Amino acid sequence: MVSRRVRDIEYAIRDIAVIADQVKKKGKKVYHLNIGDPLKYDFKTPKFISEALASASHSGKNFYADSLGVYELREEISKFLKHKDNLDITSDNIVVTMGVTEAIYFLLAAMIEKGEELLIPGPTYPLYINNTKFYDGVPIEYELNEQDDWEPNLDDLRNKITDKTQAILICSPNNPTGVLFNEKKVKKIIDLAGEYNLPVLSDEIYDQITYERNYVSPASLSKDVPVIGMNGFSKAHLMTGWRLGYIYYHDPENKLLDLKEGIAKLARARLSASSIAQYAAIEIFKTKSNHTVEMVRKLRERRDYSYKRLRQIEGINCVNASGAFYLFPKLDLSGLKKWKNDKEFAIDLLKKTGVCSVYGSGFGKYGEDHIRLTFLPELSILEEVYNHIEDFVR
Repeated sequence: MVSRRVRDIEYAIRDIAVIADQVKKKGKKVYHLNIGDPLKYDFKTPKFISEALASASHSGKNFYADSLGVYELREEISKFLKHKDNLDITSDNIVVTMGVTEAIYFLLAAMIEKGEELLIPGPTYPLYINNTKFYDGVPIEYELNEQDDWEPNLDDLRNKITDKTQAILICSPNNPTGVLFNEKKVKKIIDLAGEYNLPVLSDEIYDQITYERNYVSPASLSKDVPVIGMNGFSKAHLMTGWRLGYIYYHDPENKLLDLKEGIAKLARARLSASSIAQYAAIEIFKTKSNHTVEMVRKLRERRDYSYKRLRQIEGINCVNASGAFYLFPKLDLSGLKKWKNDKEFAIDLLKKTGVCSVYGSGFGKYGEDHIRLTFLPELSILEEVYNHIEDFVR
């Protein structure tokens, strides 16, 4: 027997990879633009971080760590949040997790009962839909308006708040659209959450990967509304496989005490995140390095090239990315009549050209008629990719 929870799970980002493996077995070159993993390309984990991991192991840090996270690491995260966002978050208000993925599991397990709702920006990272359903909740997508550069539609958000709503999620810079939300819009979401006595969840994993504008933390805009931040080391510090993230609580009026205790219980039940990864991560805060700045410089060049090429392809329109490393072009399927929907387009593109994108409907109803592409590869690879797409569409 298989449970309903497992049967209903869909994850387009990895599901398309199964088809890519089949294409690869037939001898065709595959361009993996589906997975947001910089380390699959010419980005490398900084040497000092890898050396810190080895040092932690050699010095005997191979034991189970504190379930909430190594104290020294939580102290460094606390200092970092103060420096970066001017937030006063003590180490007691930080939980180290196995990536943001586990942070999402923890939060939704602790917040969602059967039939309760989570407001999610749509299009959305599929894990929020999957996990809300996994815990018998109902994911409600509020519109990100493509005509307004994928900014949140605040009227739509307000109209979807009910007495079953448990929280409002902000994901900025956004996956899959690559857009950094306008600071004024974020402040209005926080004010709206306060009006309805709701907490805000903030997915901040791409906060250090922005281009024209700097990131502003939602918690820094909130005086009294609880904001629960989720962040980690995977993207900005090129440590995707290390699976290291954290939750922090901005809780000015102590409204989250029960939630915090519930998540602490979950953390204790799974023992701990990797001890040596945590001790290595401490060195990130103590060592001066420009690896993130250099990564963003390279990504900006690749974004600019990708956006330029997409705009030149008839039948495809695209909003430029202001953060993260994704573009989310729209397909004019009324003109591209060969394909009935975005999934059919993406699979056919993969089989005919080897270009592996992700079909937009895998990111919720607002993702329909789109595909998601990363711009992580080197320019020479991106040139091949867009030549293939251009020929395929023509």
